[in-house]
Amino acid sequence: MRLRVIDLETSGSHPASSEVIEFGSVDLVLHESGWQIEPPHTQLFCPQAPLTPETQAVHHLMAEDFSTELPCATPETLSALIQRAPAPTMLAAHHIAFERHFLTDEMTGGLPWLCTLRAGQKLWPDAPRHTNQILRYWLRLDLDRHMASPAHRAGPDAYVTAHILQRQLALASPEELLRLTQARHIRRGVALRAGKDLHRQEQLFS
Repeated sequence: MRLRVIDLETSGSHPASSEVIEFGSVDLVLHESGWQIEPPHTQLFCPQAPLTPETQAVHHLMAEDFSTELPCATPETLSALIQRAPAPTMLAAHHIAFERHFLTDEMTGGLPWLCTLRAGQKLWPDAPRHTNQILRYWLRLDLDRHMASPAHRAGPDAYVTAHILQRQLALASPEELLRLTQARHIRRGVALRAGKDLHRQEQLFS
């Protein structure tokens, strides 16, 4: 089984008025010894419009980072990256609502998505927050700092998400993570109270 973690950097938050300017992915592959993380794969895309200061403040990409020889992000180029061989069984992202805005089912071939944010909210309700970078430090992930930097770039963020997903796969199967992804969102306070109630019940009956 192969899970492909995807992260996008874009020129804005909505596909109708924005474009993908960087694609990053990291594969997790199931071996006899467990889930192994492969090196990141990244691709810059030449923006067709000037980048706004607001988006540059997020990813710090500037005009000089893009050569005219780079391709533009089209459904065909994005689909080729998503489904490149060896083909994935499932896709994953830290906040799939964002990636799925830009990557339609036609581009992904209808592959199921795992959301490490939604799964993390349910698996780790006591985490201070569930952003990529906070979970990175809360879980004390053993990362190559060079590969994990800079934050808010597609390759490094996919690399961090892959390690979060690897921790989740130690607690639940991909199918279980898919169910957590599709389950109704539970607010953090409610999840914390439910977790404490469950812990008290376990103490009563142990």
